[in-house]
Amino acid sequence: MPVSAHFEGPEWIAVDHAVEAGKLAELPVMVDFGRFRPERPYEELVASRLRPGDISTHMYIDFIHILDPSGKVRPYLFEAKKRGVVFDVGHGGGSFVFNQAVPAVRQGFLPDSISTDLHVASMNAGMKDMLNVMSKFLNLGMSLEDVILRSTWNPAKEIKHEELGHLSVGAPADVSVLRIEQGNFGFVDSLGGRLEGHEKLACELTVRNGLLVWDLNGIAREDWQKRTAFTPHPEWDGTLPLHR
Repeated sequence: MPVSAHFEGPEWIAVDHAVEAGKLAELPVMVDFGRFRPERPYEELVASRLRPGDISTHMYIDFIHILDPSGKVRPYLFEAKKRGVVFDVGHGGGSFVFNQAVPAVRQGFLPDSISTDLHVASMNAGMKDMLNVMSKFLNLGMSLEDVILRSTWNPAKEIKHEELGHLSVGAPADVSVLRIEQGNFGFVDSLGGRLEGHEKLACELTVRNGLLVWDLNGIAREDWQKRTAFTPHPEWDGTLPLHR
């Protein structure tokens, strides 16, 4: 998928070339807008430069003035959504702030896809991992069903891999079994702001292509008392440990 990211110049050349590549490849493009400059306003990006199906990531970054002075989400964003532009979270290390996300979610400006933008800095800061990002939206009032949808099936459709992101017959056996923990939790944004939350997702079990790859509490295992009795290796003399 063509991507334009971290462009700092005043021209539209990076975005326009990415869109042209997307047309040639018959694929959507993703734009990480880079430096926000008055010569190429964000409103123009989502209102006219991007095509339906193209993706704007870092939707809750503090550089985008998504709220007007009264705190309302600017109408052009809803209009861009209606036109088919896709808005992605792309949390990262510096691209998600609660003072944008909280009022936007409350007013219905929701992400089409929830994503991490995982890298060394983000995983050791407010982002942490996918479940932590999903948990933030759970605590912002989104339903569990919506959070799962925007983390699985929606992203698969966006990148034209509709064989992924669902559990239909014939799909790859990629399954995560999640648990909702109740308690007092803290969630941190990219500027160090903290949100108090009371629900948090945890992964109990992960299956990748039909193979068990993560089992936190051994729920897929048999109780040890039901196992077949231990049979010593024939070469073990009972004195020295034998690595098997």
